[in-house]
Amino acid sequence: MNYETILLHEAIRLLLISVRQQQRYTQRSLSIESGISRQFISQMECGKRIPSIDTLSQLAITLKTSISSLMVELDRIYQHLLWQRHAKQGLSITDLTTGCTAENNSPSMEYVRKARGVHKP
Repeated sequence: MNYETILLHEAIRLLLISVRQQQRYTQRSLSIESGISRQFISQMECGKRIPSIDTLSQLAITLKTSISSLMVELDRIYQHLLWQRHAKQGLSITDLTTGCTAENNSPSMEYVRKARGVHKP
């Protein structure tokens, strides 16, 4: 498994914990309302299991939010983790956003440029 996939799994884990706690659910109360077992919720929050789109949809409905809102927050968390990784490697945001590759023109990289106040040269 590559590092970006590991970061995505960590971002999903942090997203689930964050949204559940913001809505003031315990794992048990979320389990009761969503119909998802408490054990499965725990496994997702520990990073042992990754939720399917159906599970995320079920959680979004229970948490009174939308899949798109969850994905925006997931992207924010993922970008933060990615930024931390690159900061530890000594790369600047300019190093991440310069060049002409398709990856640098992706919506995720545009988000990073805007969030960090960096503009394309």
